[in-house]
Amino acid sequence: MISIADVRMKKLLQGAAISVCLSICLFSNVIAGDEVPPAQRSVSGQALYAKVGDREITVDEYQQSYKQTVRQRYYHSKPPEDELAAVRKEIAEELINRHLLLLEAERSGMQPDQQAIEEKLERYDQRYANSPRWQQERAGMLGALKVKLEQDDLVRQMESKVKNIAPPSDKQLKAYYDQNLDKFTEPVRMKLSLILLVVDPSSSSEVWQAAMDAGQELVKQLHDGADFAELARSYSGDTSAKQGGDMGYVHKEMLSKSVQETVDGLQPGQISNAFRTLQGVAILRLDDMQSERLRDYEDVRDRARGLWLREQSEMAWAEFKQKLRQDIPVTVFVDVANSDNDV
Repeated sequence: MISIADVRMKKLLQGAAISVCLSICLFSNVIAGDEVPPAQRSVSGQALYAKVGDREITVDEYQQSYKQTVRQRYYHSKPPEDELAAVRKEIAEELINRHLLLLEAERSGMQPDQQAIEEKLERYDQRYANSPRWQQERAGMLGALKVKLEQDDLVRQMESKVKNIAPPSDKQLKAYYDQNLDKFTEPVRMKLSLILLVVDPSSSSEVWQAAMDAGQELVKQLHDGADFAELARSYSGDTSAKQGGDMGYVHKEMLSKSVQETVDGLQPGQISNAFRTLQGVAILRLDDMQSERLRDYEDVRDRARGLWLREQSEMAWAEFKQKLRQDIPVTVFVDVANSDNDV
């Protein structure tokens, strides 16, 4: 019988992306049956994806990184065909960058935080203590995990070091504010009230039509003087029903296209006709509208500083990796982005 611990452990190992943890070689999925020349194989005989300096990246390592990313991003489904090449290229670039950073960490004499790593390994050991597979392969798995955790820690240290930039001067910060006024401008805000007649999306056309008819009847009652808040409390299935349908102030970016188009046709105080949404049939009232407003520099000074630091640190990180790419030779043997086969 497979225990929960076994399943968790399997997922952990699948995410490790270290060939020593895995025994399945999937190279035939990248090159459609072609034999790899000796120059494109590692010293251990594995098929090579690339070399970064003197570090070798096997096809197996690339494939495990690919599978882990797809699992996390697409929930085990295959990426859409029009995104496939871009996803493959992105994963390949990230893998090469990782090895560039590990080479630089080695060159600069960085050492992983062994105490923190040992604590993590101990937690893994405790978590899977009841797993028969873990007990059987424990030494090899812990060794592989330790290698990965050490590498992760070195990459983390390098990123922290590069991104640790000096804060901006007052002059720099004011210039950043003046050059990015859109970042400090509050968008148009609309105060809305809602009545939502909830309909299951899979319902028949007859059910949807009945809900639409009921919605139009409520609109008629509202035009005849019925209280919006009372009708919302009685009929609305939205969470705002307890507040009489009051949704408070919302920005345009918060609304779906169909809802925004409906709101755009209203003036403050006006009520919409009943219209269909993903959740059911809705009726909206535009209670108030506030124009966009530029916040004063002093009011957003702290936010501007945070944005400046984040943008500058990300720029420094990108430039650092680009410089490593220029300084350290990288040779790619397999064009994974244009491969006809899934990996």
